[in-house]
Amino acid sequence: MNPLNTWYINFLFFLTGNERPLCALSIRYGAARYALHAAVQPCCVPCSAWPLAHHFAFRSLCRQLIHVCNRTLASCNMDPLSVVASIIAVLQLSAKVLASLNDVKDASKDRAHCAIETSNLYGILTNLRSRLEEGGSSQPWYTAVRALAVENGPLDQFKQALETLQVKMTNGGRLKKAGEALMWKFKKEEVASILGRMEHLKTLVEIALQMDHFKLSQAIRDDTNIIRTHVPVIQSRVEKVQQDQDSTNHRRLLEWISATEYPAQQSDIIKRRQEGTGQWFLDAPEVSRWLSEAKGTLFCPGIPGAGKTMVAAIAINHLLVAAQNNSHGVAYVYCNYKAQAEQDASSMLAAILKQLVQGRPSTVESVERLHKQHADRGTKPSPDEIYSALRDVLAHYSTVHIVIDALDECRNSDGTRTQFLTKIRDLQAEQDVCIMATSRFIPEIVDVFREALTLEVRANREDVKRFVAGQIYRLPGCIQRSPALQEIVQENIVEAVDGFF
Repeated sequence: MNPLNTWYINFLFFLTGNERPLCALSIRYGAARYALHAAVQPCCVPCSAWPLAHHFAFRSLCRQLIHVCNRTLASCNMDPLSVVASIIAVLQLSAKVLASLNDVKDASKDRAHCAIETSNLYGILTNLRSRLEEGGSSQPWYTAVRALAVENGPLDQFKQALETLQVKMTNGGRLKKAGEALMWKFKKEEVASILGRMEHLKTLVEIALQMDHFKLSQAIRDDTNIIRTHVPVIQSRVEKVQQDQDSTNHRRLLEWISATEYPAQQSDIIKRRQEGTGQWFLDAPEVSRWLSEAKGTLFCPGIPGAGKTMVAAIAINHLLVAAQNNSHGVAYVYCNYKAQAEQDASSMLAAILKQLVQGRPSTVESVERLHKQHADRGTKPSPDEIYSALRDVLAHYSTVHIVIDALDECRNSDGTRTQFLTKIRDLQAEQDVCIMATSRFIPEIVDVFREALTLEVRANREDVKRFVAGQIYRLPGCIQRSPALQEIVQENIVEAVDGFF
């Protein structure tokens, strides 16, 4: 029950002077009005003399009170078996928590205290269950006991405390693996909050077992303020534990699908960029057209040392900045002849899948399905399975740009490059996927991109001059002090590189 609702009920309880919980009364509008009028009459002017605003306020309060009472009557009309069912559910959870507490590796005082209190409550709740199963539901005592089981009431609070223990000890509810020990991960204030809930419920149940229905009603009313304080704390901690666990599971799934760290490589490359370089590429008409076209393909060939990888990094950086806070996705692969053994079609497709799921965490279900199919068997998804997962993820993006650097360094002796490109182009045929690839002038690769937009990568004169200007501090002091000598050095280097960078 909402603590505010409980306050309203207790408010009427005190006003009317009833010795039974008000939830057992049949309250109607007239009765509520009479109760309020009788209570306020001695210290107020007659209701006939109230200002109009007071009448409206009074009627509004009565409507709220009637709504609260109707809800409470529904809760309190539970038969004893319904209350027993609530107690049984708590007893079952208590047994699980006790088992987990006994398995905890850290034998701290807090852990022992929680185990003792849980065990004590288990015992007295069992007694209460037996008492309820013995008698009928017409006695005032049963009416009072029902208040223990109302929504967000004492039993609910104890259940939430148990769930907090269970979730945090068992790693978010995950089943313990063989040989894996449970750990005690609670702070002092968390333990104090949990023990406080246990102590309050124990007090209420002990009163109930004394068969004193009036005292029990009073105690439950007093407990309302404590509930108001502890409910948000307990709920927020359970949610925080669950969020942390979800985040950890998300990272593990993505690490399983692909261990590659292309974003880290991208960061390292872009750090080496001399400020202002590469603007010629972004300003090129071919690039502007590629960025604006649906399902566009841009091929950027170049001689060795022309700066193809830096151009790819600049393109990726531009796309990532433009894709922030919208439905555009960006993924990329840096091929490397030194890593040809690891860079097969499956691993490169999986790397793209990983990056796109990172951009849309809600799409992780596609990876979860693959994990369920393969993790226990120790196998990896096939290119077709990853392709299917990619199709599902791409549906959550309006446009996706895929950049592939150094395609010529991807092996093709076993058909890896051909298989990878085929899958990427199949995705492009179904979704709005834009592809950019850099490569040396390899005839078979050039032929694959013969119908694509083509922009050759060459060392741009202005880029070379900017780079040299940024390295002047490395040259002898006589050059550093002479702008004329610096200009000569820059021009000679620009002429010498002849397209290399």
